[in-house]
Amino acid sequence: MSGIHLHPHDILDEGVDNIISRLAKMGDVDHLFVEVNTIFERNPYPVGNLPHNPVHQVVMGTGTLHARLNDYQQGALHQRVDPTIQAGQDPLAIIKQHTDGTEMKVIPWVNILNGDFAGDLANNQVIDFQGDPVEHWLCPNAPDVIELWKKTFHSLQKTYGYDTYLIDRIRFPDWAGKTVSPRGLLTCFCPHCRKKMQQQNIDINNLIFTISQLVILLKQHEYDVVVDYLLNDPLLKRWQQFRQQSISDFVKNLLHDVNQHDGSLKLWLDLWPPAYSWILGQDYTQLTKLSPALKHFPYHKLGGGADVQGLINFLAKTPERQEAAFSAFLRLFNLPYDLSYQQFKQHGFPIAFVKQQNDIVRERSQPGTWIFSGIQMWNIDADGLLEAVKAAKNSACDDLLYYCYGWATDDLFTAIGQQSAKR
Repeated sequence: MSGIHLHPHDILDEGVDNIISRLAKMGDVDHLFVEVNTIFERNPYPVGNLPHNPVHQVVMGTGTLHARLNDYQQGALHQRVDPTIQAGQDPLAIIKQHTDGTEMKVIPWVNILNGDFAGDLANNQVIDFQGDPVEHWLCPNAPDVIELWKKTFHSLQKTYGYDTYLIDRIRFPDWAGKTVSPRGLLTCFCPHCRKKMQQQNIDINNLIFTISQLVILLKQHEYDVVVDYLLNDPLLKRWQQFRQQSISDFVKNLLHDVNQHDGSLKLWLDLWPPAYSWILGQDYTQLTKLSPALKHFPYHKLGGGADVQGLINFLAKTPERQEAAFSAFLRLFNLPYDLSYQQFKQHGFPIAFVKQQNDIVRERSQPGTWIFSGIQMWNIDADGLLEAVKAAKNSACDDLLYYCYGWATDDLFTAIGQQSAKR
């Protein structure tokens, strides 16, 4: 049941026959997680070229929808449709045509709260603690977001026939994006979040004051003091719990609304590794009550998929301060590694990160949850890839989900296949 992620440009530029031929080298991939709507991400990330794309060396994600849906732009919110769709190209229809009736199972992969949305953004966007909108992010507590996705999922199911979807970007913003900015973490203070916080007797003025003080402390390079606050301050902990409950309620309400008709739709979860998930609003225990399967991404070479270097370099400019900021980062996220920042930049986290995070996911998830361990398949050599695969298979996960097809060099497909053949 191993899977791999595909982007729209893979299908349009390379063709499905080439994709299937390359995946056949791996030997055990039978689930294709096909991206329906992109995020603002460089392909490949953060540097390099697409190694086997005959059309593009680099593709920049633009947050657009790559599916053909009738009457899609009706309602308070919609996502901008990609020009390739308007030109008659439909990657999801192409992959469906080539895989229906085969052993390959397609799981459309949908980014929920982050993208190039249009319509009544003013009433649905994420707002930071200073009152400024966070570009391209919708708030889980906003009034029109669930209706947008209810309409979208029904249209996707009607048009393409798929009943299982992997939902991603079900969280508050992190510190990365088009640019690095930790203010994405200091959200959300839109009117809808404020109202809910008031109902829960969270002192919003005091909360904003406390966050403002943390920003000052970061500018003064008092990284450990900030970590102490984030881990121990009662008000901040209540706010973190509020954010987690907001995301859990959003997924619960979304699932309820999309299944009012016949209950046939299933939503699998794409989550951050547990080291970081809590600070972004993701609670494994609550979310896995709602879904039978999840994927997370313990990419040890990249720090678990987080832009760790981007954050450290944003916070600190000198080597000494960068080491102090990185040490505080490890403590905040309970990463028990005797590791300098210079070592991290060269090697990432130890391979133990893979098993550690998978085992924590199993511990926090509901019994019976199917757990995919995300496997980094770019900016890595064959030995490093196989090391990660071995660590994941020795952990509490159920299977592997490779990220991603279009960024991986040909030797990595071959390496996986050779290892599979030895078993």
